[in-house]
Amino acid sequence: MNISSKVALVGQGKTSGYIAAKGAILSLTREWAVEGLDHGVRVNAILPAEVWTEMYDEWLNKFDNPTELKVHMESKVPLGKRMTTPEEIAKTVLYLASHMSSHTTGEFLHPDGGYVHVR
Repeated sequence: MNISSKVALVGQGKTSGYIAAKGAILSLTREWAVEGLDHGVRVNAILPAEVWTEMYDEWLNKFDNPTELKVHMESKVPLGKRMTTPEEIAKTVLYLASHMSSHTTGEFLHPDGGYVHVR
């Protein structure tokens, strides 16, 4: 299981190193998925957008208008106008690690409320 980011697909601006690293994770996911086929090893990636965590809250609070900024960020998320929760990321990991996805490999899942699909 690899964790990348929506920025690997949509960019963000002024974060070239971060975006390059997240894009590399996607390439490795596909390569490792192919390499694992003969061994029954599955490799997939999760690409969240904004995830509401304590660290994200601390980052927002560095700005003069953290509440307005949060509302602005959440307005970009089509499904529910809210950030993804860590629990939702964990459930995505559990799904991909379970037998429910036993025939899935080399895929990218986006637990992001539709962010990357309508941006």
